[in-house]
Amino acid sequence: MVLDPGASALRRHYNPSPLIDSAGGRGLALYRFVALVYAAVLVGVHRGHVELWWPIIAWFVVALVWSVVAPLLPRPTSVAIAVELVIACVGIFLTSEVYDPAEVSAGISTVPGVWSAASVMAGALLTGIRGGVLAATVIAAANLVQAEHPGQLTWHNIFLLYILGILVGLAVQLARESQKRLEQALAISERLAERERIGREVHDGVLQALAMIHRRGREIGGEGEALADLAADQERSLRITRFEPATSGPTAVPADEGDRRDLAAGLASLRSATVEVVLPAGPVQVPQLVAREVEAAVVAALDNVARHAGDGARALLDADETGLEVVVRDNGVGMPVDRLVRAADEGRLGASSSIRGRMLDLGGDASWRSPSTGGTTVTLTVPTTHMAGSSS
Repeated sequence: MVLDPGASALRRHYNPSPLIDSAGGRGLALYRFVALVYAAVLVGVHRGHVELWWPIIAWFVVALVWSVVAPLLPRPTSVAIAVELVIACVGIFLTSEVYDPAEVSAGISTVPGVWSAASVMAGALLTGIRGGVLAATVIAAANLVQAEHPGQLTWHNIFLLYILGILVGLAVQLARESQKRLEQALAISERLAERERIGREVHDGVLQALAMIHRRGREIGGEGEALADLAADQERSLRITRFEPATSGPTAVPADEGDRRDLAAGLASLRSATVEVVLPAGPVQVPQLVAREVEAAVVAALDNVARHAGDGARALLDADETGLEVVVRDNGVGMPVDRLVRAADEGRLGASSSIRGRMLDLGGDASWRSPSTGGTTVTLTVPTTHMAGSSS
């Protein structure tokens, strides 16, 4: 067993939920229309200061068309946000052209008004806080360029834009994280339900068969007693597996919960005439579940050595104390490159389920290497977060 500080958990990438995008998109669509109506009201209030009407009318037509088209998109995109920013900035710059210069200098409301904030909300929906702040920066820059002498109202509006981008972006990020956690909880629930179904349909029959073998082996005596003991051990193991809590992925094994056990001591018990174990100087403290699953995977790997490596093959477990990586090497006949794939296709799942499946459930992995010169190396890795004192 070799302990490697570079061992890390499998990373799962999460895509934003269409449900959240759809809900945010509906709210943004409503905001565009309400803000456009408010902008029209402000223009009407200041109609006595308007010098050119056709640019205002043209801008409102474009903004209205965009407010209708934008909600038809399945979710905000970078191109759509860029288009909306251009429309908003053009409206802001038109303010200096369509109103009386004296009113512009006095700080009259821009043509788009609060409609400009729609692009900030769209950016926040796309990439969270980062997108909201970036869009707010573009609108703020346009306002500063348009205003000849930025006043308190201009800075106040800019501050509100940033607050809007940050708060909407934060809400989106929290909603997506909540959705992710909900999906994980549902996955665990589904796995538990499936486990219960398999237990009802399969395990009870297997348990009855093992109990019968145990009973008949005792009755037969002689070599039958060894078979009876083996059946009893498997029955106990199956009952434990049948009723232990279901887990799902790396989040199912908290690094700081439950009793810990010395994995090195457990692996030391696997020494035999054909198995050498090299261990670190100190203990390797890990949660009980991690120790049990790693030891079970190692036992399965050693069983494969005994069955397939050939007569006289010896296994070696090697270790040090800086991470968590278990290496099982043998000096046997090796195996073909496609052996594991063919075994899985034929329904023999010892490697993929008993070994690699256990490691994947812990957030780690298992790999096999068999050079042409013979021998096989099985490497089991577990995230360092499962080790006592780890800060990873």
